[in-house]
Amino acid sequence: MIIEENEFDKQIEDLLNKEKTARLANNLVETLKVTKQIAKLCFDTKQYSKFNELIISLSKKRGQPKKAQIELVQMAMVELKTLSINQKLEMIDAIMKVCEKKIYLEVEYARCVLMLTQYKEDDNQIADAAKILQEVQVETYGSMDKREKLEFILYQMKIMIKKQDYVRLYIISKKIEPKNIEDDNIADLKIIYYSFLVMYYRHENNYKETAHAYSKILESLHKNKQLESTKVDFNFRIDYNTILENYAMYTILSTYSEEKQKQLQSLVSTYKYGLEALPNLQQLIQAFLGSELISTSPQSHNIQVAEIFDENIENNQQRYVDFRRQLIHHNLRIFQIYYDSVYLNRITELIGISTQELEEEICLMMDQKLLRCKIDRIQGIVDYQLKKNENDVLQEWGENVNKVLNLIDLTSNLIKREEELFL
Repeated sequence: MIIEENEFDKQIEDLLNKEKTARLANNLVETLKVTKQIAKLCFDTKQYSKFNELIISLSKKRGQPKKAQIELVQMAMVELKTLSINQKLEMIDAIMKVCEKKIYLEVEYARCVLMLTQYKEDDNQIADAAKILQEVQVETYGSMDKREKLEFILYQMKIMIKKQDYVRLYIISKKIEPKNIEDDNIADLKIIYYSFLVMYYRHENNYKETAHAYSKILESLHKNKQLESTKVDFNFRIDYNTILENYAMYTILSTYSEEKQKQLQSLVSTYKYGLEALPNLQQLIQAFLGSELISTSPQSHNIQVAEIFDENIENNQQRYVDFRRQLIHHNLRIFQIYYDSVYLNRITELIGISTQELEEEICLMMDQKLLRCKIDRIQGIVDYQLKKNENDVLQEWGENVNKVLNLIDLTSNLIKREEELFL
């Protein structure tokens, strides 16, 4: 539709006069009709710059109905899809100025922010994209649906990973309550969320939490194999065997505890058939659950191709060192089971490490309260039979007394039950 400049200006002026008259008369129907005509005229004549000026000025008019502002913004959001990049960016800026700090336009504002951020990201302006995103608190938006909120927060997390701002990434991740994504309808978003958490905890070398994040992804894949098609950025592989392998390996890398052993046992029972496709990993898990010495050479376990050792993933060398350490720590716990005391050179002979490294690892385990022993360097002996202090003796005595009292109480109850049956 071609209209001369003077004719366009005259039509706009006439419509603005009608809009003013209807607005001051509180005629909502007429006001909505005229504002729509203004927007349509601008779009039909491709006068987008003029529309950007008008939408801002109209939104500031005294007594302008909320409905009129909403209609104008929604028409602009539809028209955005047809514009070139420069025109689109100009209109997005105008829409954001209209929507800013208005609850009834908060969803449109968030969508414009997201579009603007995506252009910044495509242009590799990650710092600018992050600055724009972090000012939007979609978690407080009551009019935005759950899925759209989650997608927005996940996009914030993605930008922080690209910016390598891991502190802010962790802060943003706390906006999502884990219980709120335990929904099969948003299982794909759950996978993306925990994938981003894996990247954070992997950066922090927090093996326990990394394993937990992988376990959540694995739960979803175990329920629905079709979720393997979920697309995650940063070349993060959503493959059942890979996720299972990573879950197991990060669990093994974590510091020894009763909880760790229970997780490994649960892993073996829950994902029994999945582990059959990974025989080397299955043998390794059984070795950590067993009570026998195992090789401290990582190569002997044939898991060099595991993703956790991939050179393209940061801190891969540190994970290799920590894996070997867990092999050594397992063996030292086994010695504690079978020996009251043992020569240092005997330990080094059996597990294949130097005396210096052995002493360092024993000291580390003692510091983490994973081992109770002392080293006699003069005689070259590790003594596991430590003299108990007063508190330990008292605690053990108290536990034994409780056991005896519980047995007496149980016996008394059984006797009473028998008496009631036969008397």
